[in-house]
Amino acid sequence: MYSIGAELLQFMSGVLLKNVLWDKFNHKGRRWTSKVLVTSRSNILPASLYCNKIVPLENMEDAEFLALFKNHAFSGAEVGEHSLRQKLEEIAEKLGTRLGRSPLAAKTVGLQLSRKKDITSWKDALKKDNFSDPTKALLWSYDKLDPHLQRCFLYCSLFPKGHRYDITELVHLWMAEGFIDSCNGNKGVEDIGKDCFSEMVSLSFFQPIDYRCRTTYVMHDLIHDLAQSLSKEHCFRLEDNKVAEIPYTVRHLSVHVESMIQHKQSICELPQLRTIICIDPVIDDISDVFNQILRNSKLRVLYLSFYNSSKLPESIDELKHLRYLNIIDTSISELPSSLCTLYHLQFLKFSIRVKSLPDKLCNLNKLWYLERHGSWIDDDPFNSAVPQVPNIGKLTLLQQLFNFSVEKQKGYELRQLRDMNELGGCLNVTNLENVTAKDEAIESNLHRKTHLESLHLGWIYIDDINVEDSLHLEILECLMPPPRLKGLTIQGYRSAKYPGWFLQDSYFENLETFKLVNCTALERLPTNVELFRNCCSLHLKDMPNLKTLPCLPAGLKMLSITNCPLLIFVSSDEPEQHDQWENIMNREQLVSNLSLISGKSFVSKTSDIIASEFSSLEQLMALMDEDMPRVENIRSITEREEFVIEDGINAWIYCHMERMGLIYGRSIGRPLVPPSELHELTLSSCSITDGALAVCLNGLTLLRTLCLTQIMTLTTLPSQEVLQHLTNLKYLDIKSCWCLKSLGGLRAATSLLEVRLFSCPSLNLARGADEMPLSLAKLKIFWCTVGANFLSTGLPHLRELYIFSCRSSASLSIGHLSSLVSLSLCSLPDLCIVEGLSSLQLHELNLQVVPKLNAKCIAQFRVQKWLLVSSPVILDHMLSAKGFIVPEVLYLFNCKKSSVSFEESANFSSLRDLTLAQCEMRSLPGNLKCLTSLTRLGIMDCPNISSLPDLPSSLQHIFVWGCERLKESCQAPDGESWPKIASIRCKEIK
Repeated sequence: MYSIGAELLQFMSGVLLKNVLWDKFNHKGRRWTSKVLVTSRSNILPASLYCNKIVPLENMEDAEFLALFKNHAFSGAEVGEHSLRQKLEEIAEKLGTRLGRSPLAAKTVGLQLSRKKDITSWKDALKKDNFSDPTKALLWSYDKLDPHLQRCFLYCSLFPKGHRYDITELVHLWMAEGFIDSCNGNKGVEDIGKDCFSEMVSLSFFQPIDYRCRTTYVMHDLIHDLAQSLSKEHCFRLEDNKVAEIPYTVRHLSVHVESMIQHKQSICELPQLRTIICIDPVIDDISDVFNQILRNSKLRVLYLSFYNSSKLPESIDELKHLRYLNIIDTSISELPSSLCTLYHLQFLKFSIRVKSLPDKLCNLNKLWYLERHGSWIDDDPFNSAVPQVPNIGKLTLLQQLFNFSVEKQKGYELRQLRDMNELGGCLNVTNLENVTAKDEAIESNLHRKTHLESLHLGWIYIDDINVEDSLHLEILECLMPPPRLKGLTIQGYRSAKYPGWFLQDSYFENLETFKLVNCTALERLPTNVELFRNCCSLHLKDMPNLKTLPCLPAGLKMLSITNCPLLIFVSSDEPEQHDQWENIMNREQLVSNLSLISGKSFVSKTSDIIASEFSSLEQLMALMDEDMPRVENIRSITEREEFVIEDGINAWIYCHMERMGLIYGRSIGRPLVPPSELHELTLSSCSITDGALAVCLNGLTLLRTLCLTQIMTLTTLPSQEVLQHLTNLKYLDIKSCWCLKSLGGLRAATSLLEVRLFSCPSLNLARGADEMPLSLAKLKIFWCTVGANFLSTGLPHLRELYIFSCRSSASLSIGHLSSLVSLSLCSLPDLCIVEGLSSLQLHELNLQVVPKLNAKCIAQFRVQKWLLVSSPVILDHMLSAKGFIVPEVLYLFNCKKSSVSFEESANFSSLRDLTLAQCEMRSLPGNLKCLTSLTRLGIMDCPNISSLPDLPSSLQHIFVWGCERLKESCQAPDGESWPKIASIRCKEIK
């Protein structure tokens, strides 16, 4: 059976819904079916899921139920004494008859009993009332918890049912509230908190789930009901659909409402309030509410998900007892100096919008955790926008630091870190080029910071000179990391040697991630395999002299090789095939296709690729002592101010043929053989031939993601015999592989869900769907040439199709794509007709720069949820079509017209959200007031709009970003447009 998804909930009670979704097709003579099993305690759910069969779940037989109960009760440590086991078995059989055949009761009571396998504890359970009601079983299990665990458990009722609990976030909240007993001298407070959570997981109060490649936890609805009922005097969740009077005794409040205005008074009058957690953004201006909240000097925890201003108010200093401040999900980009007077603050979390920190942040001498939430920029992990922590050495209690840098400049010195031995998290030490004495590096005492999880060490240079620097080795030798480090990145290192601590076989106990970036002098990785014995992620980037790889660690899950031109992977039998290679590449087709698809943005990318190819050839020729003058004329083409694409492409072809001759002719390459457990493979701007890629992928049955970028040595993907074994491959990304002509046996990769093709001009996509696996759900194509019969073969599971900046035939047939719900056609100058629209039920449609698409075709589009267009003409054709209903969301993007109007006879009854972005119009449509269902209006980067027309009374949100003239008009109280937006609850004008 081919399963597209199956989930059977662990707690089975009520009704078992068997929803069978049949998707049948043949593959090599086999019939595939897909089924989904859904469980529910409700009889209402089946109708909404269109379930075609409902099977009531009968009670379990007594023997089966008793076996289930005993399985939980006797889990964990074995009972060694035979007589004790016998007596416990007898008690278990008596208890089993009192559980009402409830699987939830069996699990809850059983797991609680498993903690203490003694007769007294088990007999105590027999004295309790009947456990047939699962709620009584849960209450009994709760009563068995230690008081501090009970307090932590009840606190979780602040979050709604279905909430995904993050263990670290929850433990931090418990710590700030003072719930964690820190008397254990052998463990840190955070570790004790995590132990508390793990204990509740072991008792099934929480269930682990995988969400976006990380583990989160959910709470069963009945357990959540228990927590809510027991905590109602102290914990309260304010919700729109359950508006009730907030008990006067509430200490912890979570807010899940659209508007806080109506609740302002009741919130501000709570005398014992210690916690405010805003779970979802509110739609109104909460500045006034916030200012009232700030008068509550007893507040310990403040967690905001929305704030109208970009600056946290100075009055934040009134929260003298604040322990925890989280403003990650707000638009706040500036922290006031008054924040530095919150001397009890332990946790400070904000977003990457914050670019600098107050000078006196070091006054927060109880600060334990500091996080700037957001992703590193892959191309520059030591980006200048990453803020520095002034006088970080004074924060002696700081244990967790995420996404910050310590720079050797502006008075900051590495010796600031000397006494911060409790420092953990992710630390960046940058601008090491300013360290001129190794004594300073020694004084940083990095090796003593045993709580550090990840360390980035970087030298930053603005030049591209690859000159070896002997001082780098001395400095790195002194910056010895702690042995328990999980992640290490070294950037800009200019020595050909590794420090001594790097060559110790067993120095790192648990190094999981290792990155080398722009280490220009290194020619190889360390050869000691033991160093990487626990490594699961290896990233090599901008390593111009790296020539070989050692045997890769067996447990490696992720391998990324980017811009390592001297890493050449060739299979053993390929050098003899060089004479055939020139015949494989069709020069004329390459030149023709590249010229066809080249636009302004593509030309700059092409220029960069050609310069990169020339640089790679130079390095390869230098390595082999080849004669350089014969390619010097190519340099002048790559350095021209005005790039001519035809000349550039011809120069690239000459350059490329020279490089291929060296690769095949000298037998300098070796195969790439990654470990069988690899999950993700990225190869970019290096050389791997067709045969070597086949060797590389052969047997990678766990591979989920494959990314190939600027691999100019590649002409075809491997055969079906190789790709059929990639049974877990989900994502394939191919970019700028100019010589790739065929997708090979890709159709055999039957688990593949998403394919993205960027700039593959030699690829024959005339009947591209024939090469795609039938499992494909998402297909994206950029800067390629698409033939008339490209989608002639059906892809029964394809849900999303994106075609951008491609040359194509005049017509495109998509009617047979029966699962298609999202379609994007952008910058397609040749497209005139899209056939088969009447048979589709599109949810999302994106039409941009399709100048030849005819009116009759446009009028056939029907879209249910989301529509983006760049041309008012296209929109007019749709609006005037009989039966067309404007979807819930409408975007007008990059419109070049000076004025736009909406067809008044069109059906706008479903429109809730209207956004105009990067448009040149001078005014908004005058009939916006007629859009009586509109609740949100966004205007972004429209410099010519200076005022607003009359707006519908239904409008609740208005966003104006990057429109200086309109921004001035919307200012209170004298702006021309202010009276039209004054009553709108949520206004964001930037």
